[in-house]
Amino acid sequence: MQWESYLFQDEKTGAFFHYTENAFFDQSHVFSEPSANHILWNQGSTELKFYCDANLIYLPPHSFTTTTSFHFVRLIPNQEPFTCISFNREFYCLRDHDHEISCNGILFYGAQTFAIHNLDPVERESAHQIFQLFKVEFEKKDPVHGEMLVSLLKVLIIILTRIGKKQVRAIDGNSQEIELIRRFNLLVDLNFRQQKQINDYAFELGVSAKKLSSTFKKAKLDPPLTRIHQRIILEAKRLLLFSLKSVTEISDELGFEDMSQFSKLFKKITNESPSQFKTGISERQSQEQQN
Repeated sequence: MQWESYLFQDEKTGAFFHYTENAFFDQSHVFSEPSANHILWNQGSTELKFYCDANLIYLPPHSFTTTTSFHFVRLIPNQEPFTCISFNREFYCLRDHDHEISCNGILFYGAQTFAIHNLDPVERESAHQIFQLFKVEFEKKDPVHGEMLVSLLKVLIIILTRIGKKQVRAIDGNSQEIELIRRFNLLVDLNFRQQKQINDYAFELGVSAKKLSSTFKKAKLDPPLTRIHQRIILEAKRLLLFSLKSVTEISDELGFEDMSQFSKLFKKITNESPSQFKTGISERQSQEQQN
């Protein structure tokens, strides 16, 4: 079965863009740029699996998810191929252009829990049309080629962001409240090391802590404080798994006054201490390698 792959790079700017219809067999390109963001789309009819930050993720048929350079992704072989678009900030900076696409806090930065977004038949067709336009553009080599790829990526992200916002449609499509949730998620992602209280974020957002909490409750989402804690623990897990830093060093990096505060929060969220978590992951990975 043939599958398509395309790589765009600009040596002057450092821009990187990659498209593949078989992410596993094209990993040399997919993960060649450490700072890249990824859009993973399961266009097939069977569930696909991969690891993200040591967690096993199940991607249902006709669904997509996103990862950033902060995620550690490991693909699993012997599955149906799935489509992946990768790009770095030199190609298109999500944070600098948030006013254009409003995806941060919905698709990319600021998602404390790993989000899987399902596409209905109409949405599937819209995304498919954009992917077909990408394929047409891959054949072009004119001076505006890079700009066209950026434009298509923006359209795709806007379409996927609209789909992602449906996950907070429990608030009856209130655009102001959806925007409040989105901005809170992004602020947490930027400031969780320094700011750990709801009041800190409510002040920056220009609302009361009560209003912020009630908005999340109305949307049937985890409370704001839980989301702050989830982001802290997510970063802690990454540092425990993928760095050589001690628990004390990680506690300091995450802005805790002493290690006991950090360990208490970690155990409250995960039901195990930081050391137990790291040991448990190492044992499971050893078992997987033996199998």
